Amino acid sequence: MTRAGPILVALLVALLGAPALSLAAEPPQLEEGVSAEAYAKTGRAVLAGLNPLKKAFKQGHAERGLHPSVPAGESGPPELRWQPRAINLGALRVEEVTALPDAETRREIAGLLAQLAAPLEHVDDVELKVDLLERLEADGTATVRLRFVLYGPTAAGPAVMRSSLRSRWRPTSAAREAWAPVSLGLRWARLVVGPGNLFREVARERGLRHYGSPDPRFLPPSSALRYQVIRHAIGGASAADVNGDGRDDLLLTKGEGLALFLNLPEGFREVTRQWGLADVEHPNVALATDFDGDGDADLFVGQFYGRNRLFENRGGRFVDVTEGSGLAQDDMTAVALAADFDGDGAVDLYLGRFLDARSEVPDTMLYTRNGAPNKLYLARGPLRFRDVSAASGADDRGLTLGAAAGDIDGDGDVDIYLANDFGRNVLLRNTGRGRFKDATLETDTLAVSAGMSASLGDMDNDGLLDLYVSSIRSNQRWFSEDVNIRAYVLRIVRSGRRERLQQLFWDLRRHMGEDWARVGWASLKGNYLLRQRPDGGFADTSEEANADPPGWFWSSGFFDADNDGLLDVLTVNGWITGELKDDL
Repeated sequence: MTRAGPILVALLVALLGAPALSLAAEPPQLEEGVSAEAYAKTGRAVLAGLNPLKKAFKQGHAERGLHPSVPAGESGPPELRWQPRAINLGALRVEEVTALPDAETRREIAGLLAQLAAPLEHVDDVELKVDLLERLEADGTATVRLRFVLYGPTAAGPAVMRSSLRSRWRPTSAAREAWAPVSLGLRWARLVVGPGNLFREVARERGLRHYGSPDPRFLPPSSALRYQVIRHAIGGASAADVNGDGRDDLLLTKGEGLALFLNLPEGFREVTRQWGLADVEHPNVALATDFDGDGDADLFVGQFYGRNRLFENRGGRFVDVTEGSGLAQDDMTAVALAADFDGDGAVDLYLGRFLDARSEVPDTMLYTRNGAPNKLYLARGPLRFRDVSAASGADDRGLTLGAAAGDIDGDGDVDIYLANDFGRNVLLRNTGRGRFKDATLETDTLAVSAGMSASLGDMDNDGLLDLYVSSIRSNQRWFSEDVNIRAYVLRIVRSGRRERLQQLFWDLRRHMGEDWARVGWASLKGNYLLRQRPDGGFADTSEEANADPPGWFWSSGFFDADNDGLLDVLTVNGWITGELKDDL
């Protein structure tokens, strides 16, 4: 064995005996003799047991979805009493219910679910998922936390009822293949009702007719990608006033090309060809800003695979000036920032990059650092740049999908926060003249997540910038608890991958300490709201602020939706989940 081998084995043996992470939720408790395999098997069995209950509830007969071993009962659960919560958002209404005692009969359980649905005229859709398998006892009893969400109309408008349930389950056979709930209690419930018209879609009537499409180079049966998921990253949108009329225009990217829409008094009009952008292929990022200081917006276009391009705005037309600009052929460009990072008055360019999906996959799905190094280009004249990435300290190797720039620490220069997929997010503190230091740990901004986007804004009006990071709060979080992570790491130790991943596990240990085994829980815990304290550190207020809803969230941004002087958040959600499967 090489020298690297025993070092990693010694490290991971120590890690496997480390205490669990002290986070908002306690790690699952397994009684003596209960294995990680039993934990995973039980979770899947509970999910399978939820499906008939969900189906029966949707049909209006929840009792029929419960196993015959659950006693019928004669009375229902205690009455729910919804309490209004103060909120300043027009006609939007929020009501809440706190904990109730456990229901233990079919009639009580069905009655509890029916009461949660009572404010809705009818139920359009139901989510009933395992949020956390809290405890597994030697006799097979499992304590489970469930997520129950209902969507439907009310007289006051559409409504969403979100709730957290606690439940105890037992196997219904000696083989423990099937399980049934023996109790169900309410932890909390929140009902949101509104007119549904705070915003109105006007794209078509304003002339915006644009459809995203994937990059045709990577569609099946193409074998060009080793990491196939990246084919779904079909582009994005940005806004800037490119024609100088005082209105923001739109640049929309997709796998096949780019579209430029001018925002005119009569509506939006596509002018892609007229402005010289018809030959742009496979763009992923379009960033318009005044790179040459002449008062109009120039254009940077980044690609996953292919050369990045720079265009000069010459009054009604973009002209390709990439040649001689100093920009390299940077594959894997996922996000771009423009700011004066070195304080010389000129606009610089920072590129967040992903990994090379043609030849690489994430080293591990919950924590990886094998991305293409990010790039920092400092301006050295109009539309000319110098690559200072390695010397700047800003060449982070996370799989960067989102980035935000601003004077986070209030010292007069521009800092950067990176939202990295499959790993840890990073705060890069600008120490002056475009040199950066990883200040994540010292500022308490560590967010281990599937980072998708990052936004800066003063959410509490205290003069300090706060952070909102979009990520995933997944239905598979229950499966990624430390009991399974430890087993996963042990398999790596015993495999041929141990030497290659040694540095990765040192990085994990350095950032999460003895809490390393809860990396799965942290990675899938959802969006982060990081509130800056007066001492320059940050506090994770995601849960208490109700800012971490379930879902797969992509772009996000602070803005004042209701003009009350307080920043709200819009975040875009969507992915694919199993309707009847175990969500793995």
